[in-house]
Amino acid sequence: MSDPVRKDTSPSIPEKESLPYDEKRSVSDVAQDERVVDVVAGLIAGHGEEAELDPKVSHELRKKLDRNMIPMLCILYTLQFIDKNSIGSSSVLGIIQDNHLTANEFNNLLTAFYAGYIVFVGPHAWLMQRFPIAKYIATNIGLWSVFLGLQAVCHSYGGLFALRFLLGASESCITSGIMTIMTMFYTRVESTQRISWTFMCNGVASIIAAFISFGVAHTKANARPHQWQWFMIIVSVLSVIVSGLYFWRMPDNPATARFLTQQEKIDV
Repeated sequence: MSDPVRKDTSPSIPEKESLPYDEKRSVSDVAQDERVVDVVAGLIAGHGEEAELDPKVSHELRKKLDRNMIPMLCILYTLQFIDKNSIGSSSVLGIIQDNHLTANEFNNLLTAFYAGYIVFVGPHAWLMQRFPIAKYIATNIGLWSVFLGLQAVCHSYGGLFALRFLLGASESCITSGIMTIMTMFYTRVESTQRISWTFMCNGVASIIAAFISFGVAHTKANARPHQWQWFMIIVSVLSVIVSGLYFWRMPDNPATARFLTQQEKIDV
């Protein structure tokens, strides 16, 4: 009698298509995560069972974070408000006449910013998980300074519409990106409070934009660049400066914060 055929009871190796999402990640994604984990693990190694932070030390640390983080946030939100409302400031300086815009076309330029903003929120959220977040924000500040500056050379509705759309696209990473960074340094309540403080900069931004408009309005109306072009150029230059400041000063996480000591990074 022949031996019965044995069934293979060894576990089968799943096909590549049936692997769960986490197992199908690219080698570059895994390598990047490992680098981040290595930095954080090296920082907190041997400190996992330390006692709760002394309230006085915690207070001093929070004050130091505020001194270094809050001014950066206020500068950014002030500039962002000026940039996205630059078309309104330019409307009284001649952009409508020079580009032969109708009322509907001008209103569409206002809408184009928010269309780009909404479309690119998702892609920004995906990309910020794969690149150093502060450097990613700084790059987008640099991009929007370019899009803003290029508006000064536009002489048509189509060009302005495209640049306004791209301006909104580059600015749509700011709120989610900054909130992500803040939650690394503060508790949920503390980060929410500080983000709300920065929104008060919108009023300051209106005042600064008014002063810039007042200044360029006193240049010769027929001179080159025109008054509205000067406004775009000035705000674009300010954006470039802030982009460089964020590259240099804004940390991606507590482990890369230059203004914190080694012990303070661990405490955060």
